[in-house]
Amino acid sequence: MGNGAPGGDRGDSREVVLSLHSVHNVQHTPSESYYGMATSHSAEEIPVTSERPARLMAHMDSVLSVRIFLHNRGQPTNNDRPIGQVSIPIRELIDTCGPGIYQTWFLLEPPAPYDTRSHDKLVERFRQALHVVTEDIHASRICLSLLEASAQLSEWGKTENEKERITYYGPLLQSHVQHLQFVRGYFDHHERGEHRNCDGGARKRVSSSAGKGVVEADDLRSELERLQQRQLEEEVAHLQGELDQVTNEANRRIERGNESIVKLKAELKQLRDEDGPRFEAEHREAAARLEAARQRASELKARAGGGGGGEKSSAVNSTEDGGAEVEKLRQDKLVLSNQKAALMKMVQDVYGGGGGGGAEGDRR
Repeated sequence: MGNGAPGGDRGDSREVVLSLHSVHNVQHTPSESYYGMATSHSAEEIPVTSERPARLMAHMDSVLSVRIFLHNRGQPTNNDRPIGQVSIPIRELIDTCGPGIYQTWFLLEPPAPYDTRSHDKLVERFRQALHVVTEDIHASRICLSLLEASAQLSEWGKTENEKERITYYGPLLQSHVQHLQFVRGYFDHHERGEHRNCDGGARKRVSSSAGKGVVEADDLRSELERLQQRQLEEEVAHLQGELDQVTNEANRRIERGNESIVKLKAELKQLRDEDGPRFEAEHREAAARLEAARQRASELKARAGGGGGGEKSSAVNSTEDGGAEVEKLRQDKLVLSNQKAALMKMVQDVYGGGGGGGAEGDRR
């Protein structure tokens, strides 16, 4: 169910995978085996077993149901007998468990015709099947997973994307908490059984049974503590590994940043020590040529105003030539001015961008 839902509305359906992992506390003969028939109530029922999950289409308002049957080996399927069922409203599932369920136990309801018309009753039965199942460890129950078809279970612990890891945190937490409640329930049941045996037997047997019960209870408690400690150590080691990876990646990025800063500083030095003086010299030379051309043009204008006809014509031609040269020099000066402005902007950009990175590199 991906990023939180199998569909934004009734028209947006997505493919989901329903897996039947196990069935407990169901009376059956050695020749009988269980299987399920799943349905979304909008298509035909699909078989689902522990080896073959069922693929269904669902949206936010869908209700997925699975009915469990017992099949007697060698007998026709018409003789298969239903032993219980569970209905899962998708919207309530997402509100309760997150974007799916993963190896989660449900209390089996007695087999009956499906009734999805009363939403409130459907939600109440779903909550009871999910939350009451741990209160009676001897009740008939099934273990299910329901996830969007695009979810890759084998990649959950490998992805480096924190958002993708958080996505299925809810279903995993629900499964772990439920299994912990079952462990505590079995532990309490064992202690109560030992206590009843002590009260009902002879005093001598009471002492022996009590001593044995205490030993077994202590063993169970020690084993539970050992498992919790091992799980904590594994989680710490996993988090430490992630921290090391993040640290190494940060150091690599800082090194790359420092290398870029050194390169930019070298380029800046070249611009400042080589290209800058050259541009300045060319600018001064163009300015001098422009000034000389202006003086020459002034002289030619003065001569044109005081000379004869031939001289005037020659002066006019010279003036025109001088004006063209002045215009060319003016264009050269404009180009050099633009180059100088671009050079100064590059210098400012390099100094402005390199300051923070250099400081970061020094801090490291």
